[in-house]
Amino acid sequence: MKGFGGLHGRPAAAKVRWLPDLNRALNTTVSENISEPPPGPPKSAWPKAVAVIGVFALIVGGGVFLARELMHAPARVIEQTANLIEKSGTRLRTVAEAFHTGTVRTEFLSQAVEVTGVSRFQFAILKQHEVFKREEAGSTAWGLLPLPKVVVEAQAPVEYGYYLDFAAAWEFLREDDTVLVFAPPIAANTPALDVSALNFYTLEGSIWRDEEAVKEKLRQSLTGSLQERALQNTALVRELGRKRLADFVEKWLAEKFSDGQRFHVKVIFPDERVAVPDSKSL
Repeated sequence: MKGFGGLHGRPAAAKVRWLPDLNRALNTTVSENISEPPPGPPKSAWPKAVAVIGVFALIVGGGVFLARELMHAPARVIEQTANLIEKSGTRLRTVAEAFHTGTVRTEFLSQAVEVTGVSRFQFAILKQHEVFKREEAGSTAWGLLPLPKVVVEAQAPVEYGYYLDFAAAWEFLREDDTVLVFAPPIAANTPALDVSALNFYTLEGSIWRDEEAVKEKLRQSLTGSLQERALQNTALVRELGRKRLADFVEKWLAEKFSDGQRFHVKVIFPDERVAVPDSKSL
């Protein structure tokens, strides 16, 4: 048994001693087989540098181009922008500032003409059915023998237009939160007579008189009679004109000035004007 153990014990010990040598050999072989490949030619840094310079030039060039465009912007574009800001209300002033600079009347009349499209503030159309009469008496035998009188009548629908002339005298006065508007006299358009509906009637006649001649005289006098009626009817539209003008001016103040909404407008016509207090008017 010892012989048997002795025969097999030595080879076992030899195997144990050979294991470290075998591992070192294997490691050496694997390391040699997995060695890094030889280094290639060195890469140039110029592509990256050129790319960076290109991007930088693009940015700087764009900035220079934009600055150049702004520096050389046409003057009319700048003026148009300023006008747009002015119209949009960004630079609204106060009513007191406008009165101080003396521009209220000029600015109102200028914008009023622009808004209405005409040089007058047309505020009323009065429609009436008018009646006109003419009476003539005659005589014969050197006035010793009176003749029957002739009475004729004309009837027709008529339209009267009323306005305030922007080219006439206007005056504005501020008293606290009230703006006094001294308007020109109310004027009338040429009356529009509906000729198609004009009718003549004989109310009184005589076989001794020429009724048609009297009617023709009445016809010729209609133009003057209509103008007189237009002036007489002014009293019928005075309050309407006062209200519509006050509303028009108040709307203009509210849109034109930053504090315009708090102002009340009072309209005064020439025949209503009394001594004006000692204050600045425009």
